[in-house]
Amino acid sequence: MDKLKRTLTLRGWFRLMAVSLVLVFLLFEARLVQQEWRQLQRAEEGQQAVARLRLALVAAEMVSRERGPANGVLGDATPAGSPALREALREARARTDAALAALLQALRREAGHARYQQALDKAHAMQAALQQARGAIDREAALPLPQRQPEAIRQSVRGMVALVPMLAPTITVLADDAQLADPRLGASVWAARLSAELREYAGLLGSLFTPALTRQQRLTPEELAAVERVKGRIDELRHLLDLRVGQIEGANAVLAAHDLMERRYFGKAAQLVDTVLTEGQARGQFGMTPAGFAAAYVPDMNSILALRDALLDSADQHCARVRARSQQWLIGVLAATSLLMGLVLLMLRVAHQRFVQPLSQAAEVLHAMSAGDLSRELPKAVAGDEFAEVFGGINALKQQSLASAALELERDKLIVSLREQSTTDFLTGLPNRRAFFEAAEAELARARRHGFQLVLMLLDVDHFKKINDTAGHAAGDLALKAVAHTLSHSRRQGDLVARLGGEEFVVLLTHCEPDDGYRFAERLREGLAAQDIPVAQGQPALRLTVSVGLAVSGAHGLVLDTLLARADDAMYKAKHAGRNRTEVAVSDTASA
Repeated sequence: MDKLKRTLTLRGWFRLMAVSLVLVFLLFEARLVQQEWRQLQRAEEGQQAVARLRLALVAAEMVSRERGPANGVLGDATPAGSPALREALREARARTDAALAALLQALRREAGHARYQQALDKAHAMQAALQQARGAIDREAALPLPQRQPEAIRQSVRGMVALVPMLAPTITVLADDAQLADPRLGASVWAARLSAELREYAGLLGSLFTPALTRQQRLTPEELAAVERVKGRIDELRHLLDLRVGQIEGANAVLAAHDLMERRYFGKAAQLVDTVLTEGQARGQFGMTPAGFAAAYVPDMNSILALRDALLDSADQHCARVRARSQQWLIGVLAATSLLMGLVLLMLRVAHQRFVQPLSQAAEVLHAMSAGDLSRELPKAVAGDEFAEVFGGINALKQQSLASAALELERDKLIVSLREQSTTDFLTGLPNRRAFFEAAEAELARARRHGFQLVLMLLDVDHFKKINDTAGHAAGDLALKAVAHTLSHSRRQGDLVARLGGEEFVVLLTHCEPDDGYRFAERLREGLAAQDIPVAQGQPALRLTVSVGLAVSGAHGLVLDTLLARADDAMYKAKHAGRNRTEVAVSDTASA
């Protein structure tokens, strides 16, 4: 920790504290958002669970509804039923198939869970049993009425009655999921399931009268016992449903549907059941067919389904309200925390700009000044506070340092100028004799160390005195500048060029073979001879030639004075041979 304190700057500490504060705030915000997001997810899961439960209950309803037209066909005197009854049965079966298909599709989407896979298997088993039950009804209804045996009719009816209980495990799974998503859905969900079960038993009660209505005979003792058992279960379900509905608060539509069920099913439909039951215990002359009974009984029984739908709608609306409230809370939390985060970041930014950054910049300026860098600018003080006083003192110190640095700069420029003057030819801008000798000795030392060859070239402007005498010294200066310019632009990288004095120039070609040096000298000589050097206005352009002497290190060694002497001999040889030519100094062994 002590080491951290010594290494972290003020800006570093501020960034560390700012990041820590932002991270804590983000964790707090993430926790709030997570809670609201989970509540929103649970509301959506509840809605989806209620929707799947509705599909299951509707599928059970359609199977139960199909019993009415099936019973009507079984009790009709026409084989396979009248056209109207057959059409009603076809439509009922189509509705059942559509409801089962929707349920199976919903279960397949969730089949990755083991419980849903089991529910899907149960639904498939019920679908197969439905096809078998339909086949039994079709075979029995195809017989003439006198050939239809009571026991066969009862078996056909039982086949249809046994279908809905096969969906009970699926309904239980879906109801449990809805309650797990939101425990407050428990009363509505289980009341909807009780109402669906009540509808099933009400339909079963009507189906129990089918054999007697078909025969127009009294109910058998077994049928009477079955009717009493179903009525007892209906009364039990009615009582349980009353308790569940009483637990639902603020559901006016549910209460209205419950009152409707009490008036229509437990009022009007119950009276019809009592009338049929009384006649079935007396003479058995009912005065109606199974289809007629269904036409009078089923519409009032539908009030139970209205209650079921109202209960499911109540559960769905509850989920929708929770979802909307969760969305609003989530938006509110995000907005509030984002606003608060913005304020925190703004305060951190102000603190950084107002305090941390000026202090850090002042420290950097002082550090740069101590290192001799006076180019750094101080921040401007935004108020006349302590920072303004500190910056004023630093600026005063900086001005003193700048004045001192200016004096030192002038001194350094003067020294550089003097050094350049001592090593540079003032007319041509080329290095002078002194600078050339220093650089050439260093290059010769490298050549001795690495074993590469050098070529030293001396050139002298031919008839230079005549140029000065006839065209003037200004023209002579132009001629020397032209030679210097050509030498500077013709040399290779690493070559040394200098003016030795007067009209004499020297070039040291590094890493150069004798033949390459000779070709370079010839190109240079020919290029100079081809130039037109403009002089004063009205005078013809000046043409000049040079005589060149070459000395090769391979022949004369790597001593500068020796190379200069041999090149000078070769140059004078070129002069005596007629000028405007290049001569190569012969080796010392050859001359011997």
